[in-house]
Amino acid sequence: MTMRISTFWMQQSAVNAMLDQQAQVSHTQLEVSTGRRILSPSDDPAGASRALSLTHAGAQNTQYQRNIDSASSRLGNEDQTLSSVSDLLDRVRTLALEGQNGTLDSGDRKNIATEIRQRLSQLVALANTKDANGEYIFAGNATRTQPFVQNAGSVTYAGDQGQRAIAIAPGQSVATGDPGSDVFQSIRGGNGTFQIAASPSNTGTLVSGATSVSDMSQWDGGSYQIQFTAPDQYQVVDASNTVVSSGSYASGDTIAFRGVEVGFTGTPAAGDSYAVGPSMAKDMFSTLSDIADALESPGFTPHDSAVISDRIGRGIENLDRASDRIVDVRARIGARLNATDDQADLNAGVGVDLKSALSKVQDTDYASAVSRLNLQMTGLQAAQAAYVKVQGLTLFNYLK
Repeated sequence: MTMRISTFWMQQSAVNAMLDQQAQVSHTQLEVSTGRRILSPSDDPAGASRALSLTHAGAQNTQYQRNIDSASSRLGNEDQTLSSVSDLLDRVRTLALEGQNGTLDSGDRKNIATEIRQRLSQLVALANTKDANGEYIFAGNATRTQPFVQNAGSVTYAGDQGQRAIAIAPGQSVATGDPGSDVFQSIRGGNGTFQIAASPSNTGTLVSGATSVSDMSQWDGGSYQIQFTAPDQYQVVDASNTVVSSGSYASGDTIAFRGVEVGFTGTPAAGDSYAVGPSMAKDMFSTLSDIADALESPGFTPHDSAVISDRIGRGIENLDRASDRIVDVRARIGARLNATDDQADLNAGVGVDLKSALSKVQDTDYASAVSRLNLQMTGLQAAQAAYVKVQGLTLFNYLK
């Protein structure tokens, strides 16, 4: 039995074959022009899924790098600000030491106090520093609120105690700032362990000097009084007025008890005393203000001069603790900057690996694609040539 093939069917089959060839050529041309092997998920479902996962990981890694840049900028700004604060405190300390010079008159001391008050205003301005985004760097989480407000002789904190952090890698974040309450306030006064204060009723020329802890195991953190029963005799009593130490005194001596030591110069009057107790919180602003107040006090008598010198000395001690706080905070900032730098290097390596893996999954192998395109073009041209010859065949061409 003979099967009959219609002319229409034969031509349609040839056209369909050419269209398929053209589709393959078009697809390969897109691969070559875009550089992508996977043009739609149907080309390689598994590869498309893998490419999507790698693209997401790459975008996330890029965001981490942006976060690191932001954190580094903010931390660098904070460190630079605190460097200026450190320089300012050093200058105030120099001025305070000048103010202790007994040869200065009240006018000279007031001039020094004027500069210290100017430095106080400068310190407030530094504490209110903003970053490149216009946010206060020492306001905690309340970055749009001015953290420190100077009102008359006092400075108050309006920020919060929060600490902002930003992610720099999966499961890793870094703090991008420090609240002003931690940087400029809550600084332990005195020597950081205990502090002393002269009684307002003192009448002698006694001036307290250096304080230190000789044996921390003996210090119980209690409240004591060093009482001078005579210009050359003293006793130390605790909160219950029990004598815990006593002895003779001469100018330049150091009085020791309960593992702590306090140096004195000058001559006390009978009944003069000093309170000794655990260090209490002190802020930088009030420390500068206290020194300025002391310098502006009248100094008409030897006792007045002793009081001024004593107050300035205690202010210098508090300045040293403030400087220590700045050093500690800057050390923390340095550690964070090191962490961001190290993570930036790691993230850069991860980014390269992700791009390489993505390239292997979705990028076109040009040598293979061009070779395939040439074969497909040859096949298409052959199909077109064959169609031209076949489509003209008809029985009527042979009928006379």
